[in-house]
Amino acid sequence: MIELDDMGVPRLKQGGPLKLAPKERAVLAQLLRRPDGVVSKAAFAQEAWQGEEMTDESLARSISRLRRVLKPLGTTLEAHYGLGYRLVLEAPSTPQDLETLAHARQLLVQRTPAAVTRCIELARGLCARSAGLLEARIVLVEALVVAILWGQLPTAAGVAEGMALLADFGEGRRDFPGFHAARASLLDLAWRFDEADEHFTLALRSEERVDTLMAYSRHLLCMDRCAEAVDVLRRVRQLAPHLLHARMNLARALVQGGAGSEAVAEVRAAQVDHPGTPVLQAFALAIEAMVAPRKELEAAAQRMTDGADAQPFAWSVLAFVRSRLGLRDATLDIVDAMLLCSATDAGERSLYAAPLAAIGETARARALLEAAAEQGCGILGLVLRDPAHAHWLPADPAGQCLLKRVFG
Repeated sequence: MIELDDMGVPRLKQGGPLKLAPKERAVLAQLLRRPDGVVSKAAFAQEAWQGEEMTDESLARSISRLRRVLKPLGTTLEAHYGLGYRLVLEAPSTPQDLETLAHARQLLVQRTPAAVTRCIELARGLCARSAGLLEARIVLVEALVVAILWGQLPTAAGVAEGMALLADFGEGRRDFPGFHAARASLLDLAWRFDEADEHFTLALRSEERVDTLMAYSRHLLCMDRCAEAVDVLRRVRQLAPHLLHARMNLARALVQGGAGSEAVAEVRAAQVDHPGTPVLQAFALAIEAMVAPRKELEAAAQRMTDGADAQPFAWSVLAFVRSRLGLRDATLDIVDAMLLCSATDAGERSLYAAPLAAIGETARARALLEAAAEQGCGILGLVLRDPAHAHWLPADPAGQCLLKRVFG
């Protein structure tokens, strides 16, 4: 598939030279000269950098860029800890598989329960029939993380499946783009935040993928490092100005950090950019109710629950809006009905802790959060940091125990 021409320049066997920057071209040329062996960092420094200073980070960036170019060609770069890198030729993925992978990624960006379910189906199929397509494993893990956060998958089962997918990478491929961020996301869901922090450090050292930054922002919110999360999400907005869930996460980070008016401005701007998006509409109502509750929000939230196809999250938003307006009985009507009659797991039920806390029902709110903790629900890290709980949970003795249980 790839060879060196007479001038020592990497090229496709049935095509022209690969479009690479000089450093990446020199690195690939070295690897092609030793297709079955490991090229050491010292060798790269001597030949590819030719006396210029080479840092671990600069080499890692070159390797990361090369992987993106080589991935569709069925070629992988393996990292061998303490030694260097090795070129591994694999069976190339079919055009159909690559198209399926692209479609799965598009579905994941939509962030709706139905789209995430379909993404998981497609990615599982790709992993089963195209073992060398490592990006399919990364996409599947990312989709599993979102499904757990949506309450579509039990945390334990989803984390176990994701960890098994990443374990197949082996020691030599763990700097594949997205690997460390994917593992860190799973560790966050398992409340292993210190380990997750280590993997995010490794991920950010060599790459600036939007998906990595998004996952890192969630980690920072769990750690209550709101200012850092805002900075990361503003960087995401520069890289991907129209990415919906980035703007939603930014608004959440702003509220959590005490910048409510900026959060409202962010969700209103996002609604202009993404008109008629139900998830965003519900989220925007919750943000506005948290920052500046007003009667008009109730009617808008009520409309989202009309019809047989109303999304479950619409009811939790309506309950929260009513609770922020001081409508105690109307809030309890929704909460009691949903907790008694709907088929929700402990993670989804924990979302009703916010409206209960807002009307002073902190004992019931705490019980929902503790039930989610008993089941190890991955979403609980974010739920506990919800600004709706900031006024009571840290001051409540049982709440303090809950925070310590999850965050250590």
